[in-house]
Amino acid sequence: MDVAELERMRAELDRLCELTNVGAGHAADALARLLGRTVRMDPPKLRLASRGAVDSSAAALGLETAGIFFDVCGGIGGTLGVLFPRRARETLLATLIGDPDPHSEEAESALREVGNILASHALSAVSDLIGDRILPSLPVLTAEAAGAVLGTLQARGEALRVESRLVDESGGLRSLLVWIPSRLSREARPPPL
Repeated sequence: MDVAELERMRAELDRLCELTNVGAGHAADALARLLGRTVRMDPPKLRLASRGAVDSSAAALGLETAGIFFDVCGGIGGTLGVLFPRRARETLLATLIGDPDPHSEEAESALREVGNILASHALSAVSDLIGDRILPSLPVLTAEAAGAVLGTLQARGEALRVESRLVDESGGLRSLLVWIPSRLSREARPPPL
């Protein structure tokens, strides 16, 4: 790979992080309005996974992490996930519906709706930036082991994902917004690990 190709790859990855940063910012604002408290976001992080290998960062999310996943239509496509570790999920459900039991029908509906709100705000902001229509699919809820689902999704497709953490002012509600893009240009795809 020559210097020009490396510069193109760096520029496209920087643009991906910029888009994710803006989208995550809008998702954090939506979550703050929904909960009535301050929510901040950490800067996006690029993660590379070796195809066929266990992704330790996804596995570290734990078995009790819930995830709401969306196929992304338009733009750079891919999959968008909103993940809530157990404690954050309990805090969220207690705030919204007064019941932290994640297996009730009401709780599952609330988690899907929160995921839908966050994904829609994030993708709408990215859509405005790139001038392309971007839509999320219907939400798919994984009540547990969302890290394993994330690892499986990534193993079958792209090796790259971008993560942004959303954290409320008390630190009790932490969520992870994850985008696995599918349409990076050939130059911007990382080399195989």
